[in-house]
Amino acid sequence: MTEEIINSAMQALEEGRPHDAIVALEPIVEDDDENPDALVCLGMAYVQAEMPEKAVKVLEQADELIEQHCVVELFLGRALWALGKLDHAEDCIREAHRLDSSEPEVWLDLVRILYKKNQYREALGYLKQALELFPDELELMGLYALTLYRLGDFTAATEEWAKVHRLSPNLMAAVSNYAYLLLIQHRTFEAAPFVGHANIVDPDDYRAKILLGELRFQTSEIDGAKECFIEVVGQDPKNIEALSRLAVLTHLVGDSQISNHYLARAEAELGRDPESWRGLCQAYPLLGMMEKYVECLVRWTEADPGAAAPWILLAHEYDKEGKLEYARKAWRTVFELRGYVKIRCYQCKTEARLPYDEIKGFDVYQDVVCDECGSKINMPAGLALN
Repeated sequence: MTEEIINSAMQALEEGRPHDAIVALEPIVEDDDENPDALVCLGMAYVQAEMPEKAVKVLEQADELIEQHCVVELFLGRALWALGKLDHAEDCIREAHRLDSSEPEVWLDLVRILYKKNQYREALGYLKQALELFPDELELMGLYALTLYRLGDFTAATEEWAKVHRLSPNLMAAVSNYAYLLLIQHRTFEAAPFVGHANIVDPDDYRAKILLGELRFQTSEIDGAKECFIEVVGQDPKNIEALSRLAVLTHLVGDSQISNHYLARAEAELGRDPESWRGLCQAYPLLGMMEKYVECLVRWTEADPGAAAPWILLAHEYDKEGKLEYARKAWRTVFELRGYVKIRCYQCKTEARLPYDEIKGFDVYQDVVCDECGSKINMPAGLALN
């Protein structure tokens, strides 16, 4: 009878009915708190029902009864993560991965927690391995693209989102991220149809409005861009990207008072998300506030310590200012965070990603020769900014 109830509870979990499973399993565990199958199933149900404290209690009981159990470690890790105990959660998920890495779920959870902890280089390594095993797993592909984005490798991230979009054309995350990456590389003509598609897939989604506003901004449709970003702020008054763009747009038409108002609102919202720094940082150069721009980039590196993206912008800015030692240090940090040196040949348009040797280093002011076409690549101009 007990076995039938547990099987029925597992069926409920597969159908997304955790509360039914909980109702069925709790009496069994109350009568016999050493039934490992019931404990594991109940722990899974608690996780699915977003009851992490109860999940941790029963899964730790199960862990004592059955050592080295992949499912117990995986769901215990998820429950601990939900409680904000990231280090302990990571230990459990790593153990689950060690015990059984034959399913994409355990790879996904491991990479997600590394991503959450800003450990993008390590996450990238696991993602490369995982995608060799599961090349068409959309969530892994999306995480790979997001990780490349945090490492400032926009061209590679764009290629990954293009693959996801081809596999799932109406997935909003894919089309919006793909269009966004094209726009931040100023590939406006390429981005336009995908911005349009995003606004067809979900015209009420704030991401679609931001994309349309950015497209209009890059094509000098000032009034149309302003209309889009005002609509976004109406929907989300704390959206830093929209507030920052409105600061720039009102500055362009000479309304400094309103521009300062929007900028102050954007600055007041910093800290909610490491990625929010990009939205604000990109405004300062357009407002002629270069000191604030560098200050913002430095604070961004502190807010998202595993990200290479702000360090790339810092290196470029230091180089423009002639602060070569600062630039050299910033580029070295980029290479260490990425684990590779990305070089672009402007003659044949090829990109090379050379493994970075932390002992030998890499001289950013030593010109190199393109392996593809033999052209001389001037440095540091050949160090790709995206």
